[in-house]
Amino acid sequence: MTDADVHLVAQPRIDTVVTEFHTESRRLRSDFAGMAWIGDEPDGETGMMGPDYRRRAVDSQLFLPDTHWYDVDSLDDVEVQLAVGLVQVPSTDRGTQGLVGAIADPEVDFFEHPAGLDGVGLCLSLRGEIWSNVGLSYRITVLCRPEALVRKGDTPQSDDEDES
Repeated sequence: MTDADVHLVAQPRIDTVVTEFHTESRRLRSDFAGMAWIGDEPDGETGMMGPDYRRRAVDSQLFLPDTHWYDVDSLDDVEVQLAVGLVQVPSTDRGTQGLVGAIADPEVDFFEHPAGLDGVGLCLSLRGEIWSNVGLSYRITVLCRPEALVRKGDTPQSDDEDES
């Protein structure tokens, strides 16, 4: 059970075709990056998160907002790399930094489309306990054969872009 909300905000995805060093085969490299705001989203004016200090469980599995959809049978040689980093812990009313808790073993897995469409997409799993709102940055790199791609993922539009 999750007591803390988790909100993913994607940065622009970078897709390139690269040559694998040993075999010289073509590989699709997709770099997914963004923020996971856990517990609360930051204030639009200050960028700070509120000091909601209470113990909360985190157990979330969320599809990346810009995930590509892949053919599961073509992912037999896929390589996935995940890096996360703590970027914000709100201060207390006394001006000190609050307690964090722990986010243990972040993982990335492929899951079937929630609406039953073809393909599997990337899902970020976060588990642990927090005592305040936290922000985590994430970066996921996927290397696979280009033919594994069934459908390109959405390109998130920033709030600054026109919707015309």
